[in-house]
Amino acid sequence: MNIDDDSDLFVQAMQHVQPIAKSKKVKPNIATKPAHTKRKKILPIKSSISQHSAQHSPQHVRHTNLQDDGEPWVLRANGVSPDTLKKLAKGQPSISKTLDLHGMTSDEAVHATEECLKSMLASGDRVACIIHGRGLHSQDGRAILKQSIYTWLRCGSMSHHILAVIPTPETRGGSCLILLRRDKHR
Repeated sequence: MNIDDDSDLFVQAMQHVQPIAKSKKVKPNIATKPAHTKRKKILPIKSSISQHSAQHSPQHVRHTNLQDDGEPWVLRANGVSPDTLKKLAKGQPSISKTLDLHGMTSDEAVHATEECLKSMLASGDRVACIIHGRGLHSQDGRAILKQSIYTWLRCGSMSHHILAVIPTPETRGGSCLILLRRDKHR
């Protein structure tokens, strides 16, 4: 069968088809929301650093995303013990790279963080300090970079390389420490 035969078959199959008269057309009954309806705000799970029984995310990372009210924001891969987080907070292993995101847009910050982590994986480094700020100079006072970075670390393209993320001690939530997995192929 060639293209001409297909065209002939189509014409033959459609020869009795006629448009529906306007009077017989049925309009779909689509329920629309009133313009004043607001979406419910989904708040993060509130916990503390000692309570790591948070829900599992779709990825491998166990996380506790807390409201930006002075409580720590923590991400932890399955199997990572609280002792590992304590050691990380005390500087073991030591910080290999520091990245300051101040002045960047969310997209720029995520891209810079991704490039930093890729570079670290290639060189075998394990701990990064990402300075995202606390949102004190944002127009609405929200820590936009902090939220973007934590969301990307939990769900982004590099999430499978991340063992843990904790706030850097003594920064009052202005930066975080990221512990990367060891590269088994090195």
